[in-house]
Amino acid sequence: MSHLQNRESDGVEVFRSPLLEALPFIRHGFSTRRGGVSEGPYHSLNLGQAAGEEPDRVRENRRRFFEAVGMAPARLAEVHQVHGAGVVAADDVPEGERVSADAVVTVEPGVVVAVQTADCLPVLIADSKRRAVAAVHAGRKGIAAGVLAAAVRQMGERFGSRPGDLFAGLGPAISGLCYEVGEECLPPFRMRYRDWRDFTVPLGRGKWLLDLPEASRRQLAAAGVPAGQIGLPGPCTFSESARFFSYRRDGAPTGRLWAVIGMF
Repeated sequence: MSHLQNRESDGVEVFRSPLLEALPFIRHGFSTRRGGVSEGPYHSLNLGQAAGEEPDRVRENRRRFFEAVGMAPARLAEVHQVHGAGVVAADDVPEGERVSADAVVTVEPGVVVAVQTADCLPVLIADSKRRAVAAVHAGRKGIAAGVLAAAVRQMGERFGSRPGDLFAGLGPAISGLCYEVGEECLPPFRMRYRDWRDFTVPLGRGKWLLDLPEASRRQLAAAGVPAGQIGLPGPCTFSESARFFSYRRDGAPTGRLWAVIGMF
């Protein structure tokens, strides 16, 4: 029951986590690139602003995605993602603006928190008791810096969330079979994880495969989230070019996927 499930509404495909779906006060979704109006390298459901992309197309894509997810947000809170471990509350993000962070949390009904990805891992977290939620952008540097542990900690400090009450859905991201990195990328993981060899594979000549979704699952578990309340990895963005944007596969410019969560 922890695998993502996909559904389609008017051509817009949405992935959802059964773990989060089981919480009746939550609405959430992970996007694909299907069902939008963007063209060229952003074809078709690009949900992120980028140089060369038409803002009106992004607005229309976002409208379609919210409709497919069943959301009518009173406010949207996004952050300027910097591949770190910063966490902010939605109340600290001015309307229509962004602050630098890689996770955003809220307890306000009707407020949607969102992160953008194009290979990095999006993680959506919900507190089943305190009714708090978080959207986390977990890239290689952010995971190494402990962004997921920081999100769990901040939910506790700000809202009284207990790790045992949290449920986490992992969205589409580059898989451990496709994410090749150099030896220089591994020291932060060796320092943080005793079991780092369990999610890395040596390829020789200073190259390794790094499984970011598995590292994220282990970080959440180490932060106190029960293993049965952490979703399994979603589809691989790098492997499915017709379904997902991938910066590593396509380079720049390329579109962005969205992961959103809110309480309604």
